[in-house]
Amino acid sequence: MNQQSPPGEKTYCFTLDRRARAALTGVTDVESFDENEVVLHTHGGRLVLTGSGLHVSSLQLEEGRLTVEGAIDAAAYDGAPPRRRGLLRRALS
Repeated sequence: MNQQSPPGEKTYCFTLDRRARAALTGVTDVESFDENEVVLHTHGGRLVLTGSGLHVSSLQLEEGRLTVEGAIDAAAYDGAPPRRRGLLRRALS
C-alpha cells in the first residue's frame, strides 16, 4: 500500500519486525530510553515503546531515523495526534 501524503504534511513510518526490532522514520526527538521503555516524538505524535532488553541500535536524528532492538511488548501513541493546519492558515503563516 503506497499512499501519497498531502503536500506540506510531514511523513513518518513505524515498522515492527517480529516484536524484536522497530524501525521508525519521522523521528524528531528522543525524550528518554532505558532497557524497559523508549519515549520519542515523531511527526505523528509522542510514541512510547515498552518491553525488555530494549536498546537504541541506530539513531540518525538529522534524518529522522531510529532503530530499537529487544523484546518489544507494546507501542502506543500518547495523546492526540498533532493537528494539521488548514490550507488558509498555512498560506497566511
